Amino acid sequence: MGVFAMEDCFANLKWLDISNNKFLEWPGFKCAKLDYLNISGNKLEKVNEAWTGHPTLRIISAVDNKFKNLSNFKALPKLEELYLANNLIVNFVGWEAGLPSLKRLHLRRNKIAAIEEELPELPELEYLNLRHNAIETLEVAVKIFQFPKINDLNVTNNPVDLNCSSFNLLMAEFLIKRPSLVRFNKTKVTERNQLEAVHLANFRWDKSEAERKAKEAADAAKEGEE
Repeated sequence: MGVFAMEDCFANLKWLDISNNKFLEWPGFKCAKLDYLNISGNKLEKVNEAWTGHPTLRIISAVDNKFKNLSNFKALPKLEELYLANNLIVNFVGWEAGLPSLKRLHLRRNKIAAIEEELPELPELEYLNLRHNAIETLEVAVKIFQFPKINDLNVTNNPVDLNCSSFNLLMAEFLIKRPSLVRFNKTKVTERNQLEAVHLANFRWDKSEAERKAKEAADAAKEGEE
């Protein structure tokens, strides 16, 4: 596979599919005009030190490998789509300031359980698939909205989904945090879904206000007795 890491080889190559082979190492791809790269199904975990990113790659598919982090997916200024299902990724760190154009990120069947309080910037990210990971709670899941443009999110078959009593309730919880969602768990968000989120938020606010006022009254009564 080293032939693809040679400066003078395949100078005009734009589309490269070397999936489902037995390569042991991600090479330092050159191929100056490369637009699409598929290196899925190779059980890769090692990355050659000569790989420092790529100036023109727009789509990468690296499904079914053994990557444990995202550190080799950086310095890719034109990358718009990244497919990393069936790897061993546990968090979102590693690509700091390296993916300014990324719009679609597919991380189905990884090992993600925690989401950092401060995430690397992905200013154009719109679609995020976290299906079949290990996210336990809503509080953890909504940290993903640090990415400002996400409007299509999938958390199906995470504990946060499996342990919820109602799909509509779960959608409402996410819509409260990101009203601009257009799809959730592969389901299009409707006006009814948006209204359910508004009603849920209002109900909780009214309840908290009632509890606050009741506490204030109880405190005042206690002070009067003293």
